[in-house]
Amino acid sequence: MKIDIRPHPVFAAILLMAVSLLPVMALKDISPSNELKYLSIVDEAIENGSIFTFSNHGEPYADKPPFYFWLAMLSRYIFGGHNLLVLSLISFISAMVTIGVMDRWLMLVSRQTSIRFSWLDRFAGAMMLGTSVLFLGTAIILRMDMLMTMFIVLALYTFYKMYRNTGNTAVEGLLLPFYIFMALFTKGPVGLLMPVMGIFFFLLISGKLKDAGKYLGFRTWGVIALLCALWFTGVWFEGGREYLENLLFHQTFDRAVDAFHHKEPVWYYCTAVWYVLAPYSLLMIYTLFFIRGRASHSTDAGRLFCVCVATTFVMLSLFSSKLSVYMLPIVPFISYYTVLSAKDAENTFMMRLSLGLPATLLLLAGLAVFLFPLFSDMLPDGIVPSYVLEMASTSNAYFAAAVFILGAAVSIYGICKNLPWTVSVSSTAVSMLLAVLMVIPLVPKVNDYIGYRNMSAVAQELKKASGMPRYVSYGLRSGENMDVFLGEDVDTYTAVDDFYYADISGCVLMAKTSALNENPEIAGKVSGLHGVKTGDYTVFVVPRASVQMLSGAPVSSLENF
Repeated sequence: MKIDIRPHPVFAAILLMAVSLLPVMALKDISPSNELKYLSIVDEAIENGSIFTFSNHGEPYADKPPFYFWLAMLSRYIFGGHNLLVLSLISFISAMVTIGVMDRWLMLVSRQTSIRFSWLDRFAGAMMLGTSVLFLGTAIILRMDMLMTMFIVLALYTFYKMYRNTGNTAVEGLLLPFYIFMALFTKGPVGLLMPVMGIFFFLLISGKLKDAGKYLGFRTWGVIALLCALWFTGVWFEGGREYLENLLFHQTFDRAVDAFHHKEPVWYYCTAVWYVLAPYSLLMIYTLFFIRGRASHSTDAGRLFCVCVATTFVMLSLFSSKLSVYMLPIVPFISYYTVLSAKDAENTFMMRLSLGLPATLLLLAGLAVFLFPLFSDMLPDGIVPSYVLEMASTSNAYFAAAVFILGAAVSIYGICKNLPWTVSVSSTAVSMLLAVLMVIPLVPKVNDYIGYRNMSAVAQELKKASGMPRYVSYGLRSGENMDVFLGEDVDTYTAVDDFYYADISGCVLMAKTSALNENPEIAGKVSGLHGVKTGDYTVFVVPRASVQMLSGAPVSSLENF
């Protein structure tokens, strides 16, 4: 049966992403850093009956607004527990909506100008956005960033329709402040600042700043203020003045001016942008800075995209707290600015270079997988994790590498034959998704190394069999949040001295094996105890009052468990 994607190119792109990524979402474990913490916060909120205020093991957690937590709480109520696939779908569906809105925006530009976009332009744009590294990764993890990005895109698309007198003005006038508020309500100040700054500076460079009141006037700020007042009132009644001040000042101004987390230099994003936008970084940066054609000078959408990217990049760089994921709201706009602009430089040397270099690197990466077994013995010990060495020698990895090589070869062929830029981008993107499909059987094996679910299952079995009354963790990031899996609190130790002097008798101990290996005194504390290894972790049953503080037993003996 012949499949023709030309009538629905974006649907085809979304379907390919769904087929490739949904199995990963269903099989992958929760990352210990943020995902596990968020679920623990949700459990605590449900237990405490909290709606507007949150805590993590008794400590106030005003870092994030409540909307994402509400969705996670609703999911738990409906399914009776944390359904990881459903929770991942919050990000995935948000990503697909974002792609769909950007494509509709592209079609609106086409109707309003003389620019025409082929089905391959639309397919390549959707795939380029969907498979850029940051967007692809954030589409399947339990974070609120993609949800905020969706609301920002909806807000700016609504503004654009108002600006171009398209659609129902009265409805759009209410949707604009609603979307801006929801972006704020999902992640925080960036959700408010990015669309407002984008609109303001777009009007400024367009010479229409006097019209700002139509979009950022009393109605817009009135709706946002009303919704914020309802939110802050709920916080006041539930958490009091101290929590409200923490939310409004400590988590906003303090993070922006002198961050207590993720503090980085002002140039941080100048280096991060290259891997955030990979493998299309060169193409996107080239079209953004070096092409001055119809998109940047003749279309309002091109100017708005460019302004949103520039103002947000500067704003994020000036903030003290920085993470690469904070750049996510930029990615849709720089991706579709590329779609608008790329035809103006098609088949130029720089365009071919920006497409050919990533394709060559992709080709070399695929070849490296086949050659890896020949050189793996020459690598210094510990430079590559053991499970990576194991996975790299599987048939699934070879199939994925073959797909990479094929996709890169098609891309390079298109460049040599002066085919449209969309051919190279599409072949690269499709090969990435097919490679993900090839390695799906490896995901359960990797879970032992990236998450705590399997280790927690072992700990539960040992606790049940031994009758030990409590859990203890050592050397585990966010070990206290394993209560999500274990159903009870975990005594958590990260500092060597704290653990060394702690009485851990009568417990099931979960520890990172390398943390034990690093310190002979800590190893001596658990020597002689039987341990069960799961990936990078070891689970011990520590009998009551039988812990040896210092036995001198070598840590390497753990490898025999």
